[in-house]
Amino acid sequence: IRANIAALEEAGATVLYQAVDARDEAAVKAALKTISSQLGPVKGLIHGAVVLADKRLEDKTLEQFDAVWATKVTALRHILSALDLSQLKGAAFFSSSTARYGRLGQSDYAKANEALNKAAQLLSRRLPHARLAAIGWGPWDGGMVTDSLKPLFEAEGVGLIGLEAGGALLVS
Repeated sequence: IRANIAALEEAGATVLYQAVDARDEAAVKAALKTISSQLGPVKGLIHGAVVLADKRLEDKTLEQFDAVWATKVTALRHILSALDLSQLKGAAFFSSSTARYGRLGQSDYAKANEALNKAAQLLSRRLPHARLAAIGWGPWDGGMVTDSLKPLFEAEGVGLIGLEAGGALLVS
């Protein structure tokens, strides 16, 4: 995070970093109020939060489902309700190909990502002045895809998205 902030500042950006549990509505509202008061209205949003609790459906607990769902969907609802959406010019929600194709043990993750897809679809109709998209990413070569997970994707014939290539796709 520090390296990314430094790179952004070197490129001329003003950065205000707020560490917040986006599942906490009051904390989200307070953080966005601080950001807006110091930097002006939020005009762009990238929502890429995730928690995984991979287990077969019959072995998954309600608490595990809630953690996955709340991190993606409840958090997005809190963020959107705290923003002045009339100022929003663009948003990208990091969804997953799992929403469409599924993966063993990820029924909750698939459902949460499909909720993001539908949220982007609905918001794009309600906010015609803004460019909104949910991007159904495959696995990125970094972050959650650790060296121990890479062979699993290789065995399934699923290629990894390079960090630079993924970043370039996001901004294109």
